[in-house]
Amino acid sequence: MRKILFSFAALLCFALPVHALDTSVKVYDDANLLTDYEEQQLSIQAQNFVDKYDMDLVLVTTSYNDGKGTKAYAQDFYDYNDFGVGNTNDGILFLIDRTYGYNDTYMVTTGHAILVYDDARINYILDDIYAVRNNGYYTMFSTFISSSSTYADLGVAPSNENMYIDENGEYREKRVFPLFMSIVISIIVPTIIVIILLLKNKMVRKATKATAYLDESTISYTQREDRFITTHTTRTYVPRSSSGRGGGSHGGSSISRGSSGTSHGGGGRRM
Repeated sequence: MRKILFSFAALLCFALPVHALDTSVKVYDDANLLTDYEEQQLSIQAQNFVDKYDMDLVLVTTSYNDGKGTKAYAQDFYDYNDFGVGNTNDGILFLIDRTYGYNDTYMVTTGHAILVYDDARINYILDDIYAVRNNGYYTMFSTFISSSSTYADLGVAPSNENMYIDENGEYREKRVFPLFMSIVISIIVPTIIVIILLLKNKMVRKATKATAYLDESTISYTQREDRFITTHTTRTYVPRSSSGRGGGSHGGSSISRGSSGTSHGGGGRRM
């Protein structure tokens, strides 16, 4: 009986999910690219981000991506270690993958962070990191945090204003009331109100002539003649508008699903 209970307990332990990482830790330098002091400083910056924006922020390096590829490794690292804030696991992760001897990078967005960081903003962040790639890994990570903070301050990207994250963390489009119905209602409702007001007013009488609305004694007619002389045309150059780096007004967020089934936005490049 004791052996049976022991076997059952062992099976139960294997069945339950085991989270090997402490999610309060925000820097995982598995490839040993940072000094202890740099890890400490990045941890402080990351925690300040989490406290200010109520989104998680995780920094990861690896020299072996388990054969998954940079993108899949980054998504799985976030999902299977239970990172994220709230029911939709809001947050971002930035990975530097040295598996093949290059700086293969990837930024993962999850939950509400998908709305804040659309494809355009992610590319701008990667541009900022690329610009300082020769200044060391600490600078790359620090730039990631500061650039991500800039867009977190701006809130939801304009391209995602008609989108939302549902209770399951899925990226959804808001239902917009049909324009045709809005026009019909805007015409019918005022018309009904006017008819009701007219019916209540017993003094209203139907007019059969236009002169019923005129006081002829107050009308005088004058003759006026217009002559066409010439025309003059001027041209003014109007520059095309640009949403700028703060916008990202086109394209929205590209979504992919990790092996856990969680939806993510994101993007990456070799640096």
